Formats: sequence, structure tokens, C-alpha cells
Amino acid sequence: MKTNSSMTLYHKDYNKKTRLDEWIRYPIENVMWQGGEGASINKGYDKANDITVFIPYNKNKELENVPFSIGDIILKGNIDDNITKQSDLKVNNYNITTIIDNNYGSSEMKHIQLGAK
Repeated sequence: MKTNSSMTLYHKDYNKKTRLDEWIRYPIENVMWQGGEGASINKGYDKANDITVFIPYNKNKELENVPFSIGDIILKGNIDDNITKQSDLKVNNYNITTIIDNNYGSSEMKHIQLGAK
């Protein structure tokens, strides 16, 4: 699978001790990022901003340790910011709406597919 970018995942985790949500950052290299800002006559403005990200297993050995969840934040590129809330992010960010684990077939085809808005 060809890749064109890197991405950063912010996974929300509830800290029982402090009773606050914490955002844990996971940089992920070698992803295929499709979509983003724009307008489309066929899809309308809302759908034109949707993105799909394909993360191949064979280029990301650490995927077993990355907890993807609906509602997590993803950004294009490697972002170093630590955040306490989503509005802390100054660049375009998206919330995960679908997670599909395509862990079958040849090693070149195995991947995780994320949909986000």
C-alpha cells in the first residue's frame, strides 16, 4: 500500500485519580490520507470535509499498542502539542467516526481504515 503522509492521534482516556479526561498523543508514520477541506457539488460542503485514512500494518509495527476509539482526534502530520481539550489544537483536526480493521489477506494489504469528520 502506498503512503503519502504521517498523522497524529489524540486518544481520550479518563483518569480515575484526577477525575479528568487526558489526551494521549500517538504519532503514526506511513499513512494514506485522503480528503479534507473543500466543497463538492456532488457531496455538499459537509461531506466534502470528510477524510479517510488507511494505516498499513506492514509499515507500522506499533499498531497493536495504539487504542483507536470513536471520537478520538486525528490530525495530518506529526504534531508535538500536548492538549487538555480539543480546542487547544490550532490546526485542522477531525474526530474519528468509523474504524475498520482489515487484518486479512496478504501482508501488503492488511490495514486499519479510519473515517473522520
